[in-house]
Amino acid sequence: MRDLLPILKTLNHSRTAPMLFVLQIAVTFMILVNAAYMAVQKQSLLSRPSGLDEQNTFYVLTNLPGEAASRAADIEQDLLALKELSGVINASVTSGVPLTGWGNFLEVATQADGDYDTFSGYYGGDNALLETMGLTLVAGEGFTQAPLYADTDGFRVATEIIITQALAQSLYPDDWRQVVGKTLYIDKRPQQVRGVVKSLQAAWSFWVVVEHSVLAPVIETSEYVYYLVRSAPGQQAQAMASTADYLMLRHGRKIEELMTFAEVKQQSYQAEYAASMTLLWVVGCLSLVTALGIFGQARFAVTRRLRQIGIRRALGAQQGQIVSYFMLENALLTLFGVALGCVAAVVLNMQFSNWFELATVPAEFFALGGICMMLLGQAATLAPACRAAKVSPAIASRLGASR
Repeated sequence: MRDLLPILKTLNHSRTAPMLFVLQIAVTFMILVNAAYMAVQKQSLLSRPSGLDEQNTFYVLTNLPGEAASRAADIEQDLLALKELSGVINASVTSGVPLTGWGNFLEVATQADGDYDTFSGYYGGDNALLETMGLTLVAGEGFTQAPLYADTDGFRVATEIIITQALAQSLYPDDWRQVVGKTLYIDKRPQQVRGVVKSLQAAWSFWVVVEHSVLAPVIETSEYVYYLVRSAPGQQAQAMASTADYLMLRHGRKIEELMTFAEVKQQSYQAEYAASMTLLWVVGCLSLVTALGIFGQARFAVTRRLRQIGIRRALGAQQGQIVSYFMLENALLTLFGVALGCVAAVVLNMQFSNWFELATVPAEFFALGGICMMLLGQAATLAPACRAAKVSPAIASRLGASR
């Protein structure tokens, strides 16, 4: 620390270069912290659970070519046949598939005569839907009544439902388990809650309440139906091929879509993934440019102070002392830059929060960003500092004579 005072005097003597360096660090820190936090947020969206057995689930959207009166029987026949296919664990009919962008959203209220409390996605299907999806019950029980039938909008005829834990917590934040047995009003219609599942996402990944979902034992018999199939591990390709072969045996059958849920999730979060990768590239490239700038500034400082370094070496300064001098100088400048950058980063994040409704950057990101910036500065300064340590004491006399 005995070098601290000489360093401050040197920086005060030539202020332009240190001020530009501090400004560079501040701007870099401001951008990096916000970009890194936004990238982490995007990555967290990709990793949040959908509720399904993602690696072993696929769906098929197909038509029911028979008469409207026979559609319920056609669905029952298809499900029996699909469950018998090789590699299939279970199969269900459903009114929609999570994250596909197609489905119903409902108003949910706890009081009959009050305004709605929140929104939710909706899935209707047979009693095997929970098992086919691979959902985990965390309270209550599964469906007990036989499924009802409706042409469309099955939630209008449902009498009992299962909801997600996120929806239960939104309705009863103090004790979400008390929702079991309660009557909720789904689009003003009373429906009793039979159970709560841990998680199930709605049809829209960008939805702020994507974790809110309602399931009902209602089979919709419109012209097109979704069949959701859960295969045994490692047998998904075989199960998909067998499903397509069976469905196409019937004259007039058309398969509109046949996709694995892994593909569905990848497509649904494609924008978030691209944004995350872009932000990570920005962080990486900006860090590299900053490191090169620090290296150049340190190298210039060494070249400009060759005579000063030579004099110190002639007075007995060891190589380690020369290295520590420049490392300490960089640490001070970087610390000033990080402090200024923290203020700028907070202001920028507040603007982002107002414009794009983003969450506030937590304090640990500032701390981690400051540590990373300090390490980056030290790493970029090490080579020029080692070069300065190798300056011969005789350089002072030669430079003095040349002047």
